[in-house]
Amino acid sequence: MDKLDLKDIKPLVDIPDNSIYIFIALVVVGVLLFGVVVYAIYRFIKSKKEKNIRKENLKKLKAVDLKLSKKSAYEITKYAYYFAQTNEKNYEKAMHLISLLSKYKYKKTVSAFDKEVISNYHLFVELVSHE
Repeated sequence: MDKLDLKDIKPLVDIPDNSIYIFIALVVVGVLLFGVVVYAIYRFIKSKKEKNIRKENLKKLKAVDLKLSKKSAYEITKYAYYFAQTNEKNYEKAMHLISLLSKYKYKKTVSAFDKEVISNYHLFVELVSHE
C-alpha cells in the first residue's frame, strides 16, 4: 500500500466575484432612471398647469369691466404684471399700461378711463392673446 500514488485534494480557489458591484451599479442606474421619469412627469404636469393658469388669467384680463375704473385699474395691473414676466415686449407694454393706470388707483374717487388707457388696454390684450 505504500506504493499507491494518491493525489491530495487541492485547496479551494478564490474566484473573483464582481456580483456586488454589478448589483450596486444596477441599483444606482435604477434609482437614476426612476428619478428621471418622476422629474419628466413633474415637468409635464407643471407645464400643463402653467398653460392653464395663463389661459385663466387671459380670460380674466379680457373680462375686466372697464366701467368700474378703480377696480379695473387694480385688476389690469395684477394681470399685466403676470404677463410682463413672459417676454420683453410684454414687459414694456405692461409697464406703459401700468403707468397710465396709476392715476386711477390710490384715490377715493376716480373718473372713467380715458381713450388712451382703453386703447392701450385693448392693444395689450391683443398682444398677450396672440402669444
